[in-house]
This record gives sequence, C-alpha cells and structure tokens, in this order.
Amino acid sequence: MLALLMTVMVGLASSTCSVSSPDEKAKASDPANYQQTCITALEQQVRIEFEASLQYLLMGAHFDQDTVNLPKVAELFWSHADEERSHAIQFIQYLRMRGAVNNDFFGGNPIQPKEKVYTWAGIEEALQLALKMEKDVSGKMKEMIDICSTAGQDDPHAADWLTGTWLEEQLHGQRHLAGLINTFNNFKRGHEELAEWMFDQEL
Repeated sequence: MLALLMTVMVGLASSTCSVSSPDEKAKASDPANYQQTCITALEQQVRIEFEASLQYLLMGAHFDQDTVNLPKVAELFWSHADEERSHAIQFIQYLRMRGAVNNDFFGGNPIQPKEKVYTWAGIEEALQLALKMEKDVSGKMKEMIDICSTAGQDDPHAADWLTGTWLEEQLHGQRHLAGLINTFNNFKRGHEELAEWMFDQEL
C-alpha cells in the first residue's frame, strides 16, 4: 500500500514539475522584421569571429615563446583573441534576441584559424596580417548591411545594429592597427636590430 502511494505521489510530482507543454511555442521573431537572408548572414559571421579568435591565439602563442619573448606583443594578440570570441558570443546573443534558433554555426565543419598562418617572421608581418583580417571583417560587415537592407527583404534593426555597433568598432580597430604598424616602422629607422624590443616596451 505504501509503495503504491509513493508511486502515485512521484507521478503527481513529475506531472506538475514538467516544463514542457503541448501548447504551441510563442516566438520572438515576427514576419515584418525577421528576414531569413539577413539572419543567415549574421549566423555565418559567428564562424568568422571564432576563426579570427583562433588566429589571434596562435599569434599570441608565437610571440610568447621563449625564443621570441615579446610579452607585450603577445598580450596584444591575446586581447584580440578574447575580443573576437566576445564578438561571436554577442552575435549569438543578438540572434537569440531576434528569435533565431539555429545552433549549427559551423556548418558541420571544424573551425580553423582564419588565415591558416602558424608562424611569423616578425612583428610587422603579424601586424599586417591583423590589419588584413580587420579589413576583411569590415568588408563582411558591409556585405551584411547590404543584405539586411535589400528592398523587400530588409531588416532595419539588424542593419542599424551592424552599422552603429560593429562597423564603427571595425574602423576604430583598423585605425589602431595602422597606427601600430607606422609606430613600429618609425622604431626601425636607425634601430633595425632593436626595433622589436623597443616596440614591445612601448606597448
């Protein structure tokens, strides 16, 4: 009798604590603003941000080697890696806010470092690669803005978010890296052998 009572109580508890419901799920997306072509472009950007993060991790690791030993340059690239990972998360969070539910951001393929570069001859080569990556991402931002602004399929909120938040940040990032490259080139004038050490101390 006691066993039967316990079975009934467990059954009642499991039925009242269930978080699932047969009712249709409410959705955050709406047909007036949610445009799949725009959302797909945003989803694809998640992979790009993670791959940029991986590339910056390798750059940080390179300059942190004992045979290179430029710790502040390494820290510059470690911070860029963290920043790109943070960007990927912010894109995912934005997609969730808009009601997108796709989790396959990598298309079934493992992510790789964006440029597939694993070693660098020196600081200038690494900074030039970093500037190229930032400019490539700025180009992708422009492409996404165009896709999200297509007449009849426009998503004004996404286009504004990309323009006001991300394109602004990309342009500031490009300016910063260009400035670092020019500063490094200034150190090379008459100090070729010490330029990398001097630049590292300046950061």
